[in-house]
Amino acid sequence: MCNKATSMLTVTGVLLIASLAASVSFAADGGQGRAAARPAAQQPPAGPAPRMANGKPDLSGLWSNPYTPNMAAKGTVLDPKTRQPLTFPRQGEALPQAAASASGNAPRTYDLPFTEWGLKQWVEYDPVKNGDYAGSCLPFGTPRNINSPHGVLITQNPDAIAFLFEQNTWFHWVPTNGMKWPADLPESWNGLSTGHWDGDTLVIETSGFNGYTKLDTSGHPHSREMKITNTFTRKDSRTIEHTFTVHDPKTYTQDWMNVRTWRIRDYPDVMMEYSCEENNAGLFDGSVTPWKRPESVD
Repeated sequence: MCNKATSMLTVTGVLLIASLAASVSFAADGGQGRAAARPAAQQPPAGPAPRMANGKPDLSGLWSNPYTPNMAAKGTVLDPKTRQPLTFPRQGEALPQAAASASGNAPRTYDLPFTEWGLKQWVEYDPVKNGDYAGSCLPFGTPRNINSPHGVLITQNPDAIAFLFEQNTWFHWVPTNGMKWPADLPESWNGLSTGHWDGDTLVIETSGFNGYTKLDTSGHPHSREMKITNTFTRKDSRTIEHTFTVHDPKTYTQDWMNVRTWRIRDYPDVMMEYSCEENNAGLFDGSVTPWKRPESVD
């Protein structure tokens, strides 16, 4: 079954990328960095949200998805029911026994509504000592892909939507026509997603994670039981409102969410080739601790 599933997903990815060849330019990075985005003063004004032939909003385009190394940054953690700042016991409490945060070296705190198990994962996370899968160029997982800083190209039709992440040239394919994934597919780095429309908002639900990944660069944990919900509402021709909700009772006592704005990127800003392995000198010279697959995952 694994070989069949891999073949199916590989063919899907090849077809998606091939379909984009006529509409978007790809260029090798070569260490030169991406083309500068057009200054705001030169950007055309926003128009109405474009729509597909079936009347649903068309989310296609090259988007700036805000770099989010810390999903628990002050003021960003909201209650999904009210969209007001989430409050919980022990909020902001110092955790002197934990290593410094992997994003910014700030002291790690009790910044999310952890369960006892979740707090243990948060306190014990030490990528310097134990390595981190992202530092070993392994798949980031859907949350960390969305949080990455390099941009994402969306291509869409009435039956499916594909997210092509510049980050390490990864992709994630989501059926929106009611297709059911085979029940015997193995758990994976990115999980399996299905999408449906709630009016003009696309709702994507993802589960089936292998438990190896973290939510963000800071290392906020999740379990294999996590289910995430992402919504995408195209407000106009230039912006998308994106929400990211985490449901993981093993790790967190409450559901919580982030709300962000994605902005369109204009030509000459284009998708570029990204190879983590090519320039990851730290992994090869011993200055980065290689990540090892854990013996057991909860």
